[in-house]
Amino acid sequence: MYNFSQEQVFIFFFIIGIIIGCIFDFFKVLRKSFKSSDIITFIEDIIFLIISAFLIITGIIKLNNGEVRFFLFLGIFFGVLVYSLTISNLYVIILYTFVELCKKILKIPFCCLKTVFIQVKSAIKKDF
Repeated sequence: MYNFSQEQVFIFFFIIGIIIGCIFDFFKVLRKSFKSSDIITFIEDIIFLIISAFLIITGIIKLNNGEVRFFLFLGIFFGVLVYSLTISNLYVIILYTFVELCKKILKIPFCCLKTVFIQVKSAIKKDF
């Protein structure tokens, strides 16, 4: 196992807080970009919870030898807070632009496939 000082562990958990903020904004952008039902939103929330819990538990085990301390959660809180107050808006804009660009790029092959599917479907209906 690694032997980190408390200051180093705090910084690691501060970074984990930033990562959790990024993941949260990722799911927020997905919700803005794609219309989804309440069930899909619930599943996304569960996935976010699982990823966050995995990061935190793995960090506690690997970085702090399994010892749960208050300053770990303080580091996560400050990481999310600093991320939200500084680069969150820029990250959301960049991510949203990237998702919209991907949607436009993927729209072309899907339109072609849709046209082929409609033609095949109408040809099958003619035969039967």
